[in-house]
Amino acid sequence: METIFLLWLVINIIGSLMIIIDKYNAIHKKKRISEKTLILTSCFGGALLMWITMYLAHHKTKHLHFVICFPLFTAMHLIIFYLLLR
Repeated sequence: METIFLLWLVINIIGSLMIIIDKYNAIHKKKRISEKTLILTSCFGGALLMWITMYLAHHKTKHLHFVICFPLFTAMHLIIFYLLLR
């Protein structure tokens, strides 16, 4: 179980960094991280910190699919963790 939690934590940190890097790249007009990549990273475990970072960095907050997917995936991950710990 510890391995799963550590993997989830690493994916969250990577996802959060991806949001920060994409925000930086948007400001400096550099190559961006695709929305598909951001959504897939959140789906595979990075949703919680990506959701928090999205609002702290004011990045992608007007895109409905991010506003819906990040909390939805976060809830899904928390339910999975709950079921695994029972």
